[in-house]
Amino acid sequence: MEWWLTLILILGSLFVLMLTGYPVVFVFLTITFALYSILMGGIPGIRAYIISINASLDSFTLVAIPMFVLMGEALFQSGIAMRAIDAVEKMLGKVPGRLGILAAGTGVLFGAVSGSMSANTAMLGGILTPEMQKRGYDNRMIFGPIMGGGSLAMLIPPSSLAILFASIAEISAGKVLMAGTLPGVLLGILYAAYIVISCKIKPSLAPAYEVHKFTLKEILKSLLLDIFPLFIIIFIVIGSILLGLCTPTEAAALGAVGTIFLCIYNKTFGWKLIKTVAFNTFRSTVMILSIMAACAGFGAMLSYTGVITKLATFAISANLSITGIVLLMGLVVLILGTFMDSTPLMMIIIPIFYPIINKLGIDPIWFATFMLISIKIGNYSPPYGMLLFVMKGISPPGTKTTDIYRSVMPFNILDCFLLLLLVAFPSLALILPNLAK
Repeated sequence: MEWWLTLILILGSLFVLMLTGYPVVFVFLTITFALYSILMGGIPGIRAYIISINASLDSFTLVAIPMFVLMGEALFQSGIAMRAIDAVEKMLGKVPGRLGILAAGTGVLFGAVSGSMSANTAMLGGILTPEMQKRGYDNRMIFGPIMGGGSLAMLIPPSSLAILFASIAEISAGKVLMAGTLPGVLLGILYAAYIVISCKIKPSLAPAYEVHKFTLKEILKSLLLDIFPLFIIIFIVIGSILLGLCTPTEAAALGAVGTIFLCIYNKTFGWKLIKTVAFNTFRSTVMILSIMAACAGFGAMLSYTGVITKLATFAISANLSITGIVLLMGLVVLILGTFMDSTPLMMIIIPIFYPIINKLGIDPIWFATFMLISIKIGNYSPPYGMLLFVMKGISPPGTKTTDIYRSVMPFNILDCFLLLLLVAFPSLALILPNLAK
């Protein structure tokens, strides 16, 4: 069988099973189990698959995932996140589109302590959507800023998806985490600039309203009590990795401990919080690791069939520049991301793309950042981006899906602009990883 026909058959089987509503875990389990059994011969193939599952999960780096999930859950469930949002709002004054900027700004802040796009979006949407509608904001200036801000958790460390990406690609998790920081912050600035300019040009998008004036003393007090402790947590995680003091896993554990102490300090730590945070952390971690176990060996089997080698040779021999090949990969991921969740998408693309970029001599850390942004765009792009459904689910009754689609498009365009900047200036992603000891 021709290599391209084999690839179409394997990927086609994956997509068909996914379209039936079959759980993602069992989709990959079925396909990979079948590949091992057919190609390696029955029982020996099954044994090899079990060994690959054990090898994929027996990684110290993966311990960072539940730690990062725990951090975000503790901050959200304890109410510390809400207090931080209030503190940021006090600083904005009468800036045009201030609630939209609040969504983008707190998206950056909580992206640095939660690591979950869905949690970030749900939290921001649940808090800000009713208030923005009450203030007369146009729907185009409600849903887009919230989803754009929430999606920044994909890039800004600690990102559990960045850790997962690095583990699958077998590259440095610490460097992948660092690489997303500057692009993530830059996106937050681009979002804020777009909101201000749009509301200046068309004030009806965000009608002005009377804002309670806070004294400098009140603002400084909020910064000290509600924002500064979060920056300490962020420094514990990012700073310890950047300074070479801790591995990502050790930094995640320190961040989790620091978050627990912050809850104790704010007198929000109790049995109810422990139960809620533990359950949510356990559920999210099991989901991620189950998919990893099911996908274990998928890339190895693709290589075993010869598909990866043939595909890499085809890509290199194609009449395209390296930049053209990378942009084409980004487009493929963006399109697939509108139909698939982030984790299974990474399980498919990484085993296929990384052998190609290694042969082309592309920096694997830079490419990881490029891919994470592409996945991020797909995750909240029409028609089926995951965050669109999260936003729809937390929106008031009567919210039209078309309104959500229209509001998010400018933020998709800004994300695509960042991708082009990343291609033109690779140092945006590489400067911090190169500084790490």
